[in-house]
Amino acid sequence: MQAELLAIEARIRAGDSAGAAAALEQVRAQAPGDVRICLVQAALARAVNDARREIVALERGIELTPNWPVVHLELSKAFARERKFEEALAAIAKAVELAPRDLAVLETAVAVANQAGAYAVAERHLRAASALRPENPAILRSLAACLGKLRRFAEAEPLHRRLLAAKADNPGALAGLGECLMELGRKEEAIACFERALRQLPGNAMLEFNLAHARGETPPTQPNEITQALFDEYSGRFDKHLVGTLKYRVPRRVAEMVRERHPDMRTDVLDLGCGTGLTGVYLGGVNGALVGVDLSAGMIERARQHGIYTELRHEDLRDVLKRTPGGSFDYVIANDVFIYVGAISDIVPAALNVLRRGGRLIFSCETAADEEGDFVLRPSKRYAHSRAYIERLCRDAGCTRVAFENIDLRQENQVAISGFIAVAEHV
Repeated sequence: MQAELLAIEARIRAGDSAGAAAALEQVRAQAPGDVRICLVQAALARAVNDARREIVALERGIELTPNWPVVHLELSKAFARERKFEEALAAIAKAVELAPRDLAVLETAVAVANQAGAYAVAERHLRAASALRPENPAILRSLAACLGKLRRFAEAEPLHRRLLAAKADNPGALAGLGECLMELGRKEEAIACFERALRQLPGNAMLEFNLAHARGETPPTQPNEITQALFDEYSGRFDKHLVGTLKYRVPRRVAEMVRERHPDMRTDVLDLGCGTGLTGVYLGGVNGALVGVDLSAGMIERARQHGIYTELRHEDLRDVLKRTPGGSFDYVIANDVFIYVGAISDIVPAALNVLRRGGRLIFSCETAADEEGDFVLRPSKRYAHSRAYIERLCRDAGCTRVAFENIDLRQENQVAISGFIAVAEHV
């Protein structure tokens, strides 16, 4: 039967779902109580994107063999793919309970906890793995990163140093230590770390950005790699965390602005940095084109699941604007996008160019005081922009009307982040 099940799995991988299902039914009739059949049923359900059937098959497998960690582990992964994180964490906790010294189980437990944003849980599993393999560099790196997410930088520092003791001038360890030292307020030491790392990886954009930040400089923009990594990891819990915990209000307010002006929603919208599609959700769709653009593949996939956008593009917004013919849209929206960009002197005119006459560019910014300059990089590594800079850019690009609305963008450490929504009309 094992050979038959392996052959069925090969059919699934080859895309022959119907043939696999027929063959699996024959095997199941011979041995309906064999847990391996449940695992193959789950694999088949996953191949045809039937999450409910996958979970049912795995839960049946647990009924058959409640003390086999493999089934709990697979159920945890299935729940995590559906962003049912409480259930995923409970399932993987049972797998760890049954196999506390299995590194593969602990690795999955860490991955699920990170997806869920349960970093204290991830730390617990990482420490269990570290007890089994004390000098394993991958485990040390992951534990140091986890402690960083928990903002326990003093505990993370010695782990980075252990990695460097094992391999001097390791650029990854130097970069991690540099970021840790920055958070601890030891900027000169952080600068030395980033400089050493850059000698190993000359021209690395992320290291150059972090070095400039450590020196108190304001680099013109944040490398795309930083934004992609941040939001790919964040995508699974983005909506719940940002709206529920951080009180993120911008997409709702921007959608209200559009609906007030176009109650019939007969309009075409380009949503730059669309994320998981919150703006589209609040718009409720449009009677026209609704095109979303984002650097993060994870965010694009989440936006696609709403079924609201007419088109989604996994690209840099600058490339999209360059290729879009003039006069294509009534609105270009960029909610909390420019806080990761910095210099937008090329983006504003490009965005206005794709608007029709009377169209509007609507975007949010964190507020910088005029005396801080055009824009400034905050300790959070997000940019804040001055109103004077925004108004100058819009007027230089041909706008005669630029309006501002103050808004608390979100909460950070239970403190409101002040910002504004800018509305520039193309006339």
